[in-house]
Amino acid sequence: MTFNKYSILTILALVMAACADDTRLPSPEQERIPLLLEPTLAGSSTVTRAVGSEFEADDELLCYVRHVYDNGTKYNNIQAKSVTLINGEPVEPLYWDDFSNSASANKDLRADGHGLHTLYGYCYNGGSPSAELVEETGVLGWSTAVNQSTTGVMKANDLLWSSSQTLVPYSHARNAHGTLTVPFTHAMSKFTIVLVADEGFDSDALDNTTVTLVGMSLAGVFNAPESTVQVSGTTSVVMYANQVAETPQGKPSRAYEAVTVPKVALTAGKFLAGIKDADGNDYAIVVTDDMLTSWAAGIDNSVSMSGYNYKLTVTLNKQAVKMVATLAGWTDVSASGTGDIRFTADVRSIDKNNDAAIKSGNSFSLWMTKDMSDFGSVATTSSFDGSSFVNTPAIYWPNGSDSFYFRALAAKTDSKTLDAVATTAANQGTDLLWATTSAHTGKEADGTTEHDYATGAAINPRTGSVPLTFSHVMSAVTVELNTSSDASAVDLTDAKVSLTSLYTEGSVDIATGAVTAGGSKAAKAVDETTGYDKLFMVPQVIDDDSRMVITLADGTTYSLILNDCTDESDNRVKEWESGNRYTYTISLRKEEIKLRVLVQDWTEKRGSGNATLDWD
Repeated sequence: MTFNKYSILTILALVMAACADDTRLPSPEQERIPLLLEPTLAGSSTVTRAVGSEFEADDELLCYVRHVYDNGTKYNNIQAKSVTLINGEPVEPLYWDDFSNSASANKDLRADGHGLHTLYGYCYNGGSPSAELVEETGVLGWSTAVNQSTTGVMKANDLLWSSSQTLVPYSHARNAHGTLTVPFTHAMSKFTIVLVADEGFDSDALDNTTVTLVGMSLAGVFNAPESTVQVSGTTSVVMYANQVAETPQGKPSRAYEAVTVPKVALTAGKFLAGIKDADGNDYAIVVTDDMLTSWAAGIDNSVSMSGYNYKLTVTLNKQAVKMVATLAGWTDVSASGTGDIRFTADVRSIDKNNDAAIKSGNSFSLWMTKDMSDFGSVATTSSFDGSSFVNTPAIYWPNGSDSFYFRALAAKTDSKTLDAVATTAANQGTDLLWATTSAHTGKEADGTTEHDYATGAAINPRTGSVPLTFSHVMSAVTVELNTSSDASAVDLTDAKVSLTSLYTEGSVDIATGAVTAGGSKAAKAVDETTGYDKLFMVPQVIDDDSRMVITLADGTTYSLILNDCTDESDNRVKEWESGNRYTYTISLRKEEIKLRVLVQDWTEKRGSGNATLDWD
């Protein structure tokens, strides 16, 4: 853009010199007042930014400087300019007069009510916008990097921005013309998961451990002047793993970090992240009410916000898992709380010591029989009172010789790990848990004679507890929708998903835990507000009539035959089995539709494949 400069005053200077030899006027360049820009960094991260409040030497900061008047209510884009700063200095000399149409006193920029401000600022950190910056408005597109496990990727994904600043008026006083301060903050959200390997783990337990976030926002349209973001799509993100360290207690610890487009859905029960290969064990992190309470200052309308770091400290034990949730980070918010982390299979070993995740009020229905072919009715309801399980009514070993089979049923709800159910009905939408006796070794009273018990075997009378292991009997189905970040993208806002022609009920064989589907078939609407990841379906064979139907807000409809979906081995997924999570990841584009189906067992067995969608 072209700006008016001072006129050359050579003739006037010569005339004045002739009148008085000792009189000297400043040259035009001496009269021009440099414009001072002072970028600041609010908040920092040792991985994504420099330590403290300083920028790194090679950081390029983009600022849009504009002449405003009427105390900042009006502007003229002709008197505006994009300025690049490195090491806090403009790459080319910058003067107040660059934004003025007049060099005369009390005119244009020098008049009362006139001044300069920065409309916005951005720092790309070496990354690139997914949609080019519109210079006059400060709007650009930015997408979440889906694999941030290698050095430098997270930094290049960490977009910084500065909002519209107030007017800095021109001052006639020499050396008092004001400085444009440009405060940069993080436009993105950040997640930090710190793993601590505690009881039962060796020092190298976390050497090969990876952590993957799920349900993260895929793309955003960022408006820096107004500090607003509009998001679309979801994606999984492989986190950056810092070096393994030690806690003060000498336990191995490792921090995992990732930067994402904000407005990530954070609701109780949401599957947030998968932990893979902690000394061969896999775990799943699920959002709890305690976590949401700890993160409350960084959550707006159940979604994450720009500039916040959502931190979890997770303590892993071979027999139990504990979790502490804190809000740390880019915005200085102090919060703490406790939450529950579950194994991917959500298996609970219930013995006389009980599992840490079992809380007061949890309960299950227990069946007890000597005849494997006839379990009869419920023998008792066992409820946890905070320290032990209490049976109502009380049950007893009838003698010292007869052995018994034990089975149990409970439902997992938003508020309870175990909630007793009295029937063997398996209904769609209920996360039903079935328990059998665990494989174990018992010793007789002499302390040396041992007996090995297989899983589900009859248990002999003992003074100790009966060990039960709970597992899922339903199939979990997750649907993830995303789209491209280019012109082929479709609008997923208010998109609706439904699954058709599926059995919605069945019954559990109390002896084996197997589910038999039955009754009539119906359609199941997928609720977007839960992230498409709370579908507990009756295990069943998927026939050719079962389809997934996606309807966009504009009425466009897509559908696919469910049993056409293939896994990582290109085998068609024709059946939903108990205890497995099936994740269907669908990418919608205007001219083509691609589908990836992810078969995920609740022991984190994951795969991927492709399926073809048919236009409706």
